[in-house]
Amino acid sequence: MGDSSEVKTLWGNAKPPSVEEMAWIETFGRYPNIDPDKGNLSKRVSLSVADLKQATRIIVYYHYLHRGRTMAQLPYWILLDEIPVGVILYSLPRLSVPLDGIKPMNVLELARLWISPDVQGIQTVGSDGRKHSFSMATCAVGRSLRAVKQDWFLKYPHMPDIHAVVSWADTVHHEGTIYRAANFVESGVSGGSMHGNRVRKGGGRDQWNVDYAHLKTRFLYKFDGPLTEKEKERLKRNAPADPQKTFVF
Repeated sequence: MGDSSEVKTLWGNAKPPSVEEMAWIETFGRYPNIDPDKGNLSKRVSLSVADLKQATRIIVYYHYLHRGRTMAQLPYWILLDEIPVGVILYSLPRLSVPLDGIKPMNVLELARLWISPDVQGIQTVGSDGRKHSFSMATCAVGRSLRAVKQDWFLKYPHMPDIHAVVSWADTVHHEGTIYRAANFVESGVSGGSMHGNRVRKGGGRDQWNVDYAHLKTRFLYKFDGPLTEKEKERLKRNAPADPQKTFVF
């Protein structure tokens, strides 16, 4: 990281990390001696609910947008062989109209995904002798989709049921390959949105960010249905009195 002005710009109005925390951030996700052929990837990848402040630090530092989100959020650490190598962040989407007939409050947004370069772009040899890509991102997203309805309910039990997950692929940075592989369905394209530059009711304007002007492909993942009342009761019965979040620093 550069001089103090660059550090201040990166962290915005948030308190900058301490020296110790910055050392943790700069080494987060490192796995230089990874063995891609160690075993079945689906058995090696796991998730744990993360501390939001720590997850936001990693997102702000490493994700290409260099900013977190506001409103209700649920972050996960992505672990490979129990080593934290990435982060997924779900949040309420910035929607004011229904999405494919689903009300905004019944939708979650897969808002941020970052995975360490140490575990990307790797090929492994399968039992058939053929080379395959080491699909960390697809595996992690798939696991999160299987867990997020339950974990969101446990964190926000009084919020509306979740019926779907949406994500937008910025066409400047990626093509949405991960979403397609995780069974999202392409459902439209957003033009260069000017949201973020609108006038607030109380005066002033929302913050403008350059990426708002980029075209974005919308991907939608619909669940078979929301949690049933029976499932909710079971989750509440089995939930710990003090839900645990994984702190990695």
